[in-house]
Amino acid sequence: MNDTISFTASELVSIIIGVCASIITISGAIGVIARAISKAKAPEATQNARLDAIDRHLDNIDKIIEKYREFFANDDARFKAIEKSNKVTQSALLALLKHSLNGNDKDSLKDAEKALEEYLLDR
Repeated sequence: MNDTISFTASELVSIIIGVCASIITISGAIGVIARAISKAKAPEATQNARLDAIDRHLDNIDKIIEKYREFFANDDARFKAIEKSNKVTQSALLALLKHSLNGNDKDSLKDAEKALEEYLLDR
C-alpha cells in the first residue's frame, strides 16, 4: 500500500505540457462558442437598439403633439372670444341701424348698449 508515485523529469514535463495544451484547447473552444453566441445574438441586439431609438423618437413626437394640442386649445378659446365679440358688436351695429332708420327705436339701442357694456366689463 505504500507505493510511491515517482516521475521522471521528462514525464513531469510531458504532464505539464499536456495540462497546458488541454487548458489552451478548452479556452479556444470557449472562445469559439462565445463568438458563436455573440454572432447569434447580434441581430437581436441590433433590433433592440433600433427599437429603442424608435421609442425615443416617438416620445419626442408625443411631446411635440401635446405642445401643439395646447396651441390649438388656446386658439380655439381665442376664436370663441372673437365670435362672442363679433356677435355683440354686430347687435350694437344693428341697433344703431334700426335707430337711424326709425328714429324711435331707443329700446333696442339701450339693450345693445347694455349688452356691449356687460361684454366689455366681463372682458
